[in-house]
Amino acid sequence: MWHRHPVFSQVRLLSVATALLLAACLDIPDTPEPQNTASYVTVYAVQKGNADSTSLKIHPEKIATLKAEVHPKGLESELNFSWYRDSLLGSGVTFKIPAYPEKDEIPNRLVVKDGEGNYVSSDFEITVNSPPTFIEDFFPAQGDTLYGTIRTAFPFSWKAYDNEDASLDYILKIDTAHYHVGALEKIQQSGLHAGIHLFQVIVKDSEGDTDTLPLVKFYVVDTLEAKR
Repeated sequence: MWHRHPVFSQVRLLSVATALLLAACLDIPDTPEPQNTASYVTVYAVQKGNADSTSLKIHPEKIATLKAEVHPKGLESELNFSWYRDSLLGSGVTFKIPAYPEKDEIPNRLVVKDGEGNYVSSDFEITVNSPPTFIEDFFPAQGDTLYGTIRTAFPFSWKAYDNEDASLDYILKIDTAHYHVGALEKIQQSGLHAGIHLFQVIVKDSEGDTDTLPLVKFYVVDTLEAKR
């Protein structure tokens, strides 16, 4: 019997060694995640106090600012920000776009790096769009008096211009009625009773920018009533 004891001792030693090895493996920490690296970055276009991260649209007549926001927040001071369009245009958390910019003055890529060389990037496109503007040539004009009857088709006309869009979309308001008239810039409307009326037009371009014609007050005099 006693000649088997060394075998059992060896088995016990082997079991202890295996347990120690497994314990040592369990104590080895995972590779630490970098603490000062941004997971992603968002670009905002800021102009006239309005921040836009969706359409990234600016108007050309005013200076605009592009602003980077990294996630998680609070890492800006530990990261380097580089703004590109084909080549490097500038660095920093913000980038200023001048009024009436040329295309090559507007970045379309942002690269954010940490001190270890890790980086995230964001590709984007800035839309430069001028809003439509009404021309001071519309009918009826402020304070006009129109003569006719409820069956008279009175003319209404207006016009706006836009640097980017040849065709604009209009909404006509006469009193409480709204008419989606599309690209029309002139209509005729009957059914107006004698008295005070209001006239207004809203214009929208393809980028969603709008202008509104000032509210016009005009008068209708019923010619049949006047003859009585």
